[in-house]
Amino acid sequence: MFEPGHLHINRMRLLPSDSGFSIDIHYTIADQCRAVEFSVDGTINDAEVHEHFSLPRDTAFNFASNIDHILRRHGVLTPEFMSLKAHHEYDAMFEDIRARLHASNGEPIDPSHLG
Repeated sequence: MFEPGHLHINRMRLLPSDSGFSIDIHYTIADQCRAVEFSVDGTINDAEVHEHFSLPRDTAFNFASNIDHILRRHGVLTPEFMSLKAHHEYDAMFEDIRARLHASNGEPIDPSHLG
């Protein structure tokens, strides 16, 4: 479920071999629109998770990769996070971040922010 500044995603564990998670992703614009601060809180495979990360303005739109890495570190080894069923919610989050940053297509990316 998406609302500006927050995305909640969950996946029920259906089989013992499945991964399950219920996480809240909150984000705020920081440093006068030069960065986006993210917090990921909830449960992943029945373990409490509280992680934070910051992305520079030019790479903030790659937030899904960082969230995927968090899920993988906690045992979610398949691409369940980026399900097509919920893709419209990621699109809404992307557009909200873009609007909050007053970003436009074609803005350059600082190569030192990659990798």
